[in-house]
Amino acid sequence: MKTLSTLLNEFDGRHKSEDQLIECFIEIAKTAIYGGHFLINKKMKIRIAEVEFYFHSENDNESNIHDWGMYHRGKDLDSFTVGSLHPHRSGIDVTFERKNSYRASFLIRKYQIDDDEKIITTPSYLGEDMFGYTGCICGDGPKIVWMNDIEQTTDNLELTKKTRINLTAYDEKGKSLKTNGKRELDKRLWRFGL
Repeated sequence: MKTLSTLLNEFDGRHKSEDQLIECFIEIAKTAIYGGHFLINKKMKIRIAEVEFYFHSENDNESNIHDWGMYHRGKDLDSFTVGSLHPHRSGIDVTFERKNSYRASFLIRKYQIDDDEKIITTPSYLGEDMFGYTGCICGDGPKIVWMNDIEQTTDNLELTKKTRINLTAYDEKGKSLKTNGKRELDKRLWRFGL
């Protein structure tokens, strides 16, 4: 199994069909879920149990796949470094963008703490679990490290494949779609989990 950092650095969303993107997303999801964990302040483990992918082209000559519901998009915004954590109101994204080309990330939708079998299904809690309880002004600040687990193949690993949660559907120009005055939901199967 390739490491998560290798897959994120190797990802190239240019000139890919949606099916080709999904193949890449599945490989990244398997590695994020089965191939490692976050180590917080050298003591707490956070394991990913489900992710939602986002991809928004910013260069129509390279891709016409747009994700208008993505928070961090627009040519006037700087690109995140590959592997950055992007906290926002819905949780935390792990980014893998390419400047002036596309925005790409996955939202950590579900996760586990330490070896507890309980899966936390509220992604907005992840910010507190990752960044909380550590003094940034009167302390060392949070230390968040991705730890790769034992190497294995991803061939036989299974994931569920579902639509993303509560995401509005948009037309190709970025206008939200409505039927009988009610917003339509995005039907892309870009959420993967245990």
